[in-house]
Amino acid sequence: MSEQSVAVNAATLVELVTALPGVAGIEPGIASTLRTLDARLRSAASELTGGDDSASDRARYGVILDEETVTVEVGLEIAPRAVRETVVDIQRTVAQALGNDGRTVLVKVQSLG
Repeated sequence: MSEQSVAVNAATLVELVTALPGVAGIEPGIASTLRTLDARLRSAASELTGGDDSASDRARYGVILDEETVTVEVGLEIAPRAVRETVVDIQRTVAQALGNDGRTVLVKVQSLG
């Protein structure tokens, strides 16, 4: 990550993304669900051993923060807004929240409803 990297956790990104017009909500896929469960198990284990539990800040159902990429899994509303426009808004919002640190922002549209 670059020096401009901003400390933003997955919970904050969920709030920012779900506030955007056209986003019905976060819809986790199997990848983010498994990563979040793993992070929570590791966090619980680290509480017992007194270790670092920062993994739980980087994974949340529907959002995964990695060193080089951020993945956001969403459901979009079918509205006058185009899907592409909403996806671009999500990418821009996440990139700005992270301080435009060079990470790729992937948006997986899980459903249109």
